[in-house]
Amino acid sequence: MLDKRDPPLAEGLEDMLSLHVLAFYWEGFEPRLDCHDPFNHEVVQVGFDPADFVVSGRKVCVGRFEGDRYIECPGRTPGTTCSQCDECAGEAFIDDQECIFDPKCDGSKCDNEFCKRPHVLYLAFYGTMPKVGMSSTRRVERRLVEQGADAFAIIGTYPNRFRAREAEKAISAETGLPQWYKQQTILANFSRPLDVAGIEARYGELKQVLEAREGCSVESLRPISGYPLALPLPGVPQLQETPGMHRGRLLGVKGKWLLYVSHGLGALSMPDLVGRFVSRGLP
Repeated sequence: MLDKRDPPLAEGLEDMLSLHVLAFYWEGFEPRLDCHDPFNHEVVQVGFDPADFVVSGRKVCVGRFEGDRYIECPGRTPGTTCSQCDECAGEAFIDDQECIFDPKCDGSKCDNEFCKRPHVLYLAFYGTMPKVGMSSTRRVERRLVEQGADAFAIIGTYPNRFRAREAEKAISAETGLPQWYKQQTILANFSRPLDVAGIEARYGELKQVLEAREGCSVESLRPISGYPLALPLPGVPQLQETPGMHRGRLLGVKGKWLLYVSHGLGALSMPDLVGRFVSRGLP
């Protein structure tokens, strides 16, 4: 768990942190953390066990890839809510990064393949808590593994990202289904046994509502299992501030979170490492 007794230590060591975090992602049920090692001029994968990270407060644009070749951000632009600056994102992915979260067109204005790609609307369950969301058709299950969902069902298909997002907002407003939960709310579920019967019952109720009121075509419920984390945990893990030191016994990883024990149960948001500088143990 983050040692709040000595925050100046992490601040003093920040310039010595040797690895720049480029991406956190899942391959099946195997979490991956890719980092750039500037001293050896290579991209490396960093392990999770033991849980022993020192993390910077600042973020810097993660640059981009051209095929397998990694290119650092030429301006080393300070990071924001997006992991890339506009220049690097425009070269590698999308010109307007706001469209990742809330698309502004169906691809007719920007002619970006990402925006024109078919998308699905899904109903996801975190324990018995449901939410509505959207994803490109080709990566919906991976998206839900990234979020730590326990089950999901497809409730609609759309020709592009804009149409799917508009449908997501409309269904959320009309049914009261949330589009997101606070991280600590989801983490609280980790201390409870998975209520499979409760999820199935809630799915049945929502299926009737979505089909009758919203005209959705709700597919079968699909469980998601295989995360490298044994549940339930003996207590509720507490989400830690990302900058600083995180050291303890690794419990596992689920969705966004690395779970570990040190003076209690701690949770580190792995996507929030992206753009930061880290060291495994004291640098």
